[in-house]
Amino acid sequence: MNRRTVVRRVTLSGISAAGLVALGATSAMAHVTITPSTTAAGATAVLSVEIPHGCEESATTAISIRMPEEVVDATASGTDRWAVDQTADSLTWTTEEPLPDGEHAEVEFSVRLPDDVGATLVFPVVQQCVEGEAAWTEVAEHAEGHDALDRPAPVVVVTAGEPEATGEPEATGDPEETSATSGDPEARDPLVTYGAAGVLAAGVLAGGAALLWRQRRR
Repeated sequence: MNRRTVVRRVTLSGISAAGLVALGATSAMAHVTITPSTTAAGATAVLSVEIPHGCEESATTAISIRMPEEVVDATASGTDRWAVDQTADSLTWTTEEPLPDGEHAEVEFSVRLPDDVGATLVFPVVQQCVEGEAAWTEVAEHAEGHDALDRPAPVVVVTAGEPEATGEPEATGDPEETSATSGDPEARDPLVTYGAAGVLAAGVLAGGAALLWRQRRR
């Protein structure tokens, strides 16, 4: 029995989503991807979104990304090619030099990730082109169905952060050996024993030399 993938589509406020109907030629094409610098809960992450091609061979003119409700403090900067406009819940990059279909577009922005470990953050993307647009807004009801979608929205899953360092130095060596050594004067500082013997030997030699000198003067 074939398993049908249930799909829901995320609509973008103020952004057209007319490109939701999948075309046979585009289903096999590469998807939009998102690469986070970190997925740790509560951390500030730099997210890089890459769009691999244009819209049905048409050059890309704008990229709009909707922020999930769980994300706060989203910020982005423009580049030599892309100017960025920010609203309360979205970021839009535009260019006066349309990016050819054969070239991939990449934009970056930073967000503060929520403290909820395991939270799934969906970033719907609408790609506008000289002719038409592509809405990467599909979300599968189950994670295993994500790759089967025609135009899936990029997703980031929040993970647990790294444990904090205690600041205490790590213990080295055998504690029993260290304790036994600290209680034995000879084992604790062998240089003291050797040093005392050296001083005694030097004193004996000096005394012998002085006695020999007196006998020669008589």
